[in-house]
Amino acid sequence: MDRRAIAAFLCFLVLAATAAGAANETRRSWEATISARLLNVRAGPGEGHAIVTKLKRGDKARAFDEDGRWVHIHSFDDSGTTGWVHRSFIRLPKDFLAPAFGDAENAFLEWASERGDLSEVSVESDNRISLVLSVGVATASADEIAREVACAWRDRLEINASVVATVWPPEGPQKGWVAQTSCP
Repeated sequence: MDRRAIAAFLCFLVLAATAAGAANETRRSWEATISARLLNVRAGPGEGHAIVTKLKRGDKARAFDEDGRWVHIHSFDDSGTTGWVHRSFIRLPKDFLAPAFGDAENAFLEWASERGDLSEVSVESDNRISLVLSVGVATASADEIAREVACAWRDRLEINASVVATVWPPEGPQKGWVAQTSCP
């Protein structure tokens, strides 16, 4: 055998061994507990993605990855659905991929989720939040809800800038937002 053939054969063995090792790796995951009353599981990380299922408070899921404040999960319900949920609506162990929200953020999210007029609250950035109305809440009250929640976020976190809140109908973003207002 010439040197090129031997080198090619050795390269093949190294690549095959690497691929076999990668195939045997176990994907690390963490147990997550749903803390929202009813949580939309979405096809991708963000409210613009379709809702694939809903989980309820106390349900368990496996969390695998994070994209911003969205967490990729695999639910333990009968469907075994894989999808994305906003981090603020699940409880994760301290050793999860990214640091948890601070006390002020958690207190705000708890307050917002207990209001009863919102089914989802998503913190997109320090100065932008998204809200999904609960079923049965009049869209006529969306501006007032948006302003109240945006100002609460700004005040509780001591943000020195305007905070914009976008309100979506219970069906989600595919129907278009119903209100968008800011707390100056």
